[in-house]
Amino acid sequence: MKMTVSGFMGAVNAPHPKLLPDTVGTVSWNQKPGRGDFRPWREPLDVAAVPGARQTIYRFGRDVAEDGRYWFSWPGIVHAVRGMVADDTTERTYYSGDGFPKWTDNTIALAGGSYPAAWRKLGVPPPTSAPILDVTAGGSGETEVRYYVYTFVTDKGEESAPGPVSLALSCPSDAVVSISNIQGPPSGSFTINRVRIYRTQTGTSGDTEFFFLRELAAGVATSSDDGRALGEVLETVEWLQPPEDLSSLTAMWNGMMAGISGNAVRYCVAYKPYAWPIAYETLPPDAKPVALATFGQRLLVLTTANPILIAGTSPDSLDEQPLEVGQACVAPRAVVSFGHGVAWPAPDGLAYYGSAGAKLVTAGLLTRDDWQAMNPAGMVAGLYEGLYLGFFTDAGGARRGFLVDPQNPAGIFYLEKGYDALYLDALQDALYVLDGTDVRKWDAGAALMSARFVSKVFGQAATVSPAWCKVAADSYPVTIKLNALEMSGREVAQHIATYGPQRCAAVTSGNSSGVQFTLAAPGPEAFRLPAIAARAWQVEVTGQEAVQAVSLAQSLEEWR
Repeated sequence: MKMTVSGFMGAVNAPHPKLLPDTVGTVSWNQKPGRGDFRPWREPLDVAAVPGARQTIYRFGRDVAEDGRYWFSWPGIVHAVRGMVADDTTERTYYSGDGFPKWTDNTIALAGGSYPAAWRKLGVPPPTSAPILDVTAGGSGETEVRYYVYTFVTDKGEESAPGPVSLALSCPSDAVVSISNIQGPPSGSFTINRVRIYRTQTGTSGDTEFFFLRELAAGVATSSDDGRALGEVLETVEWLQPPEDLSSLTAMWNGMMAGISGNAVRYCVAYKPYAWPIAYETLPPDAKPVALATFGQRLLVLTTANPILIAGTSPDSLDEQPLEVGQACVAPRAVVSFGHGVAWPAPDGLAYYGSAGAKLVTAGLLTRDDWQAMNPAGMVAGLYEGLYLGFFTDAGGARRGFLVDPQNPAGIFYLEKGYDALYLDALQDALYVLDGTDVRKWDAGAALMSARFVSKVFGQAATVSPAWCKVAADSYPVTIKLNALEMSGREVAQHIATYGPQRCAAVTSGNSSGVQFTLAAPGPEAFRLPAIAARAWQVEVTGQEAVQAVSLAQSLEEWR
């Protein structure tokens, strides 16, 4: 009879403890995955501080690998996206969730105080007054009917939708027309510095459209149409400002962005994040959108019912595919995008959708009751080294964490301490967590956490008494706890009386009672175990040493 604990691939709680593979256990706390052994995480390292009561953190200055600055933070749930501008040197950044949609950059965000120190409202408001027309010089050309409009333009070249159309003007084609009642820039920090005037003309296609006439400095109230050649067609007719309630701002591909407004998913004009035509929207059937995430060139719209998959090359040609997944999103802050798919908390467990389809990541690892005890609706999550890292509040009110591989979910690795927000810095491939007002770099401190792993229950057909234990580890001594289970109360009392309470204590594992011995493996050589016979055995490893395997045997010959 030989029992070996190795692999240390996390905890699995759905099956009976006797039915688990030897590589997983019933408990895994503060155990770092990735090496195939038992080892703890390092404590997080303090790198910065933000004001209190924050729910979102974001590191600005993303082109420089620096932990301490500049940390944006907000009291609400904010989604920030770096602008897709070819010649931008200011790191223009757009965000939603902090009131109406906003943008900022390094010329205003870092002015002082908590970051971002300043911002501008996203979008360019259109004029509200129509131009007034008057023929100031007649002509001899053919009489035609004209209409005029004008737009506002910012110092960044962002152009608004046109304002109200003028009244019709009948005049000779070569007349000089006075244009007045041109509105000055509206109040607010929109940095509008120009006005563009357009007038109608019939194009080569036979359609009558507005064509560019001239550009004026903002604040100039009058101008004229002096018969000059017209320019390009007005393209901003439907370029509305983003909705005031836009949330979940998400970068897509080909210069597109998406966001949620009311019951719809809205999309901006490609490479124009200030322009959001009402025609560019997705309305989920019989559900409300709650979160957005991308993988590859696909957008997954998560809702209060089934998700919707969005694909396409431009915002006016996006295809919608409702998915019969049957897993609503219950925690928008815990939606995580991987290159291969998207994971999110659902009522039954951690759901996932990727190129290979949908699955429940936690199926076979947790029961639905186990998952619900983790309060999934309050989860926040992020990506760490290809793993899903989530934080939750347990039934006792303590904040905890867990990690699981969404593609190969062999087990779950739990964390004793959870956090309120997290941020992945792609430049440094580093994770940061928010602990109160402290921003901490994950797994970067000098001190190690104390880890704990409890193996499966090794059930036996008859009582057995392993006499020897061998531990393979990087350093020694290693603390091992050995549980001898499926004993009666009388047997437990007898063993405690025989070995003394300092060496032997009562233990309960699931519905099984027994005794627990705390042992110290002094080195890699086999060492003797107390003479105890039981029908079930369980091994617990605790501490900070890296352990590759723990093996129990009745004789030394079993290892030869």
